[in-house]
Amino acid sequence: MITTIRGTALAALATLGVLATTPVHAQASARCDAQLSESLVDYGRTTRAQLMERQPDPARASLGKRRVTLTAVCVERTAMTLSFQGAAADDAGFRFARNDRFTLRILDAQLDGKPVRLAASQVDATGVAPSPVLRPGDRMSAMDGAGLAQGQRLTVQLEIEPFVGAAATRVAGESTWEGAGRFEVLRR
Repeated sequence: MITTIRGTALAALATLGVLATTPVHAQASARCDAQLSESLVDYGRTTRAQLMERQPDPARASLGKRRVTLTAVCVERTAMTLSFQGAAADDAGFRFARNDRFTLRILDAQLDGKPVRLAASQVDATGVAPSPVLRPGDRMSAMDGAGLAQGQRLTVQLEIEPFVGAAATRVAGESTWEGAGRFEVLRR
């Protein structure tokens, strides 16, 4: 699934424009199909002043949190792994605009209607509690107890949150902010 996040800033009111998650295309094995619940997440318009007044951190502003659901359905029971392939901004987020980032947080995961935890493959053996953040390079596997869980339908609730630095909200003309990447659901 290809995901693009986009925003536009206008000079007159320093307005932030639309932030969107645009067309998502399934990237899974031939025996699995994956899709996102929404192909467009619209953050609407707001002035720079409105954005900055609701931010506790004056150095950066969040454009807001939006939820999407990723669903992968396989023909037969299998262990599934989720990853997001995108340009890394740092160790916890993906590039958004020139020097900013967006994060992906896992809120809930179910396999065949039963709750499962998603854990990074390299962390599984250490017994360290899994992070709810899908980080650059992570491959998150559905876990049941101490081992890989198998099933036919994986449903994951994700939260997308883009951040911009205060300097990026000061514009003299129209500016577009983007971030992109691709969700992958792989059979193991």
